Amino acid sequence: MKAGTNRREFLKCMGFGTIGLGFGVYVFDYVYQYAEASTEGEKHQILTKGTVNFKGFVAKEITPNEEFYITTYSSTVPEVNIQTFRLRIEGLVERPFILTMKELEEMKDKTEFVTLECIGNPVGGDSIGNALWDGVTLKKIIERAVPKKGIVKTVFYADDGYSDSIPYSLSLSEDVFLAFRMNGEPLPKVHGYPVRAIVPGIYGMKHVKWLSKIELVNYTYKGYWEKKGWSDEAIIPIKSQILMPMDKKRISLGNYVIGGIAFAGRHGISRVQISLDDGRTWNETEIKPPLSKWAWTLWRFDWKPVKERSYTIKIRGIDRAGKIQESASLIGDIFSTTYPDGAKGQHAVNVSVVKK
Repeated sequence: MKAGTNRREFLKCMGFGTIGLGFGVYVFDYVYQYAEASTEGEKHQILTKGTVNFKGFVAKEITPNEEFYITTYSSTVPEVNIQTFRLRIEGLVERPFILTMKELEEMKDKTEFVTLECIGNPVGGDSIGNALWDGVTLKKIIERAVPKKGIVKTVFYADDGYSDSIPYSLSLSEDVFLAFRMNGEPLPKVHGYPVRAIVPGIYGMKHVKWLSKIELVNYTYKGYWEKKGWSDEAIIPIKSQILMPMDKKRISLGNYVIGGIAFAGRHGISRVQISLDDGRTWNETEIKPPLSKWAWTLWRFDWKPVKERSYTIKIRGIDRAGKIQESASLIGDIFSTTYPDGAKGQHAVNVSVVKK
């Protein structure tokens, strides 16, 4: 890690939540049922009932709010008064304006499953989660302000003093939005209440919470982490993870289902492959269609070990462009391997096969 970024600062990025993918809940067609629900109570039930058993792999496809990892650059969680809250839109615009929370909610045009991940998340780490977000597209807000020519960056300012930016061209995408609901509920305080940015496929430091101002500027604005040398593009590469079995697990001879998640940021997962011999040979896994193009994918593999011995199991994803996940292993200190643009490498677990 670059000088000036100490471990205490880095750990703030690592969060306190869990991946939320153990034994959990699932409804097959969330989006359809959620859209058809007539009350907020019904919507909440849709997000919290049922189970997914993907042919033996049981998982939470949506991370509950209370289990979603927490990212913050300080220990401060702002106390925002919803009655006096105002979101300012200014900078290189013809018509700067201010929005109340009620006005923001009335502009709602987006409901999307999006997976978020911290740039400091190591290979196989738990600072990643998937949720259903409701909000308004950033493009809709920007257009109302009538932007001028020459804009380079869209800058987000948080109520706790944090700031970051994304390319102006990206902010005009229909995929980037401001969220005020998370899994059918108002944003929890620790996740940015009352409104935060959602920038699919980009690491979490760009998803600025507790938004108070959006400014359009004609220069390359660098936020808190970029000034410390972390990536400004912050594009999430191909990731995959083994959740079943856990490392060091003893497995009985016979049938066993291996399972986990895969995510390819802005490109999407097309295939997931597993190796049972430390990467020498690879087998295709079965994948479940993701809840959206911005959500992680569940995968599973039927394994029938017949020999009592130790195995190193590895996993790798392949995105829709045909790119294969990098094979670099996690070596040494996790605080250096994630810097400056996120961890790369294939997740592996070591298991022992024994008689029952």
